[in-house]
Amino acid sequence: MIPLLLGIGVLAAPAVKQARYSRTESYAGQYVQRCSLTGVAAANKQALVNLDVMTHNAEYVDVRIINGEDAAMLKSLVPEEQCTIVVDDVEQLVLAAEKDLNTSHSNAAEWFDEYHTYEEIIGWYEDIASDYERITKYVPRVGLSYGGLDMPAMHITGEGGTNKAKVWFQCSIHSREWISNAVCQYIVNYLVSNYGINEEVTSLLNTVELIVMPFVNPDGYKWTWSSSRLWRKNRQPNSGSTCVGTDLNRNYNDKWGTGGGSTNPCSDTYEGARAVSAPETVVAQEYFLQNAPIHGAIDWHAYSQLVLRPYGWTQDDAPDEPLLKECGDLFRDEAAKPFGTRFTSQKSIGLYPTTGTANDWFYSDDANTGGRDAVRAYGFTIELRDTGRYGFELPASQIIPSGQEMVPAAISFINFVRDNPLYYPNAEQVEI
Repeated sequence: MIPLLLGIGVLAAPAVKQARYSRTESYAGQYVQRCSLTGVAAANKQALVNLDVMTHNAEYVDVRIINGEDAAMLKSLVPEEQCTIVVDDVEQLVLAAEKDLNTSHSNAAEWFDEYHTYEEIIGWYEDIASDYERITKYVPRVGLSYGGLDMPAMHITGEGGTNKAKVWFQCSIHSREWISNAVCQYIVNYLVSNYGINEEVTSLLNTVELIVMPFVNPDGYKWTWSSSRLWRKNRQPNSGSTCVGTDLNRNYNDKWGTGGGSTNPCSDTYEGARAVSAPETVVAQEYFLQNAPIHGAIDWHAYSQLVLRPYGWTQDDAPDEPLLKECGDLFRDEAAKPFGTRFTSQKSIGLYPTTGTANDWFYSDDANTGGRDAVRAYGFTIELRDTGRYGFELPASQIIPSGQEMVPAAISFINFVRDNPLYYPNAEQVEI
């Protein structure tokens, strides 16, 4: 078992303690309802994509009610008696999170004692690359967001030549899920600071190259710090609508537009005008393909404590379902070892239909062709802490324990996909 306190990191928090967070959007009058999905028709579950679904599992869904129209729509989809209010005042929840943000910033002694801005995180990755230049390669710009922000990537690998299995981690595709980026940083820091010290980490990096994309949605992430804490999408305008943004995790080129996303530009799950219509999706897909073959990929999210594997668009098993399930179940079990935190391992469709998602695309034909050694990626979505008490406003005090439970899980994932590659030779290519 990996020592929990090893590799937390000695990088200090920014020395200058100054305000760097603001908010212009009020959530007064908004609340969150948790609705049991027992007996709810499949079509009604699918229609929930037009509401702000904050978390979900096979048993229930949490929906943010912004106005009377939302309340009426939810009532039409799920019997009223199956719903209860779990957050009666979203504004107060966000205010409490802001208080925690200010307190943690004032008291932070080390990097993982608080959440950080886009600029601070970029600087942190630059410092990591400088401090560990023997085992890292930092690419400051693999592409630009709609708003012109850099989308960097970090490559991490040890000795042992260049013919290594590659693993892909991407973070912050949904901007309000701050713990996603913090956990990615924690894993990166653990690996680089333990290389040459911890035998398991050293062996891992000598046989694998990890590619981390810290920001799939940098514009949205900055927006959550400056304007709207619960913003989810990117910041790209939509033609013919005053509503801004595309849900990047409904915009990937896999089964796009076939019912698992919203066609309403005002929806938080708006799928975009066409597949890969968002510049951020273009950048993420192209860089993935440039580095193919990829043996396994994780899209890091919050919240719900879920380990999701293909598919999201059909009840049918993927051709590699036995291995995908084994990999997901191992991740779940390893994540529970540090603190007993319970994660659920399941197919994405077990929640409700989703299309155009990153983890299905990772596993799809579009991302994996016979010309690239015919290796297909294990595609996973990980939903981090918690199950609804704090939701997207997870306190900074939970950054370190979240990272500690994800380190063994992430290492198990990397080892598994390296040792159990999904080979699809040209003669055996299967449409997926």
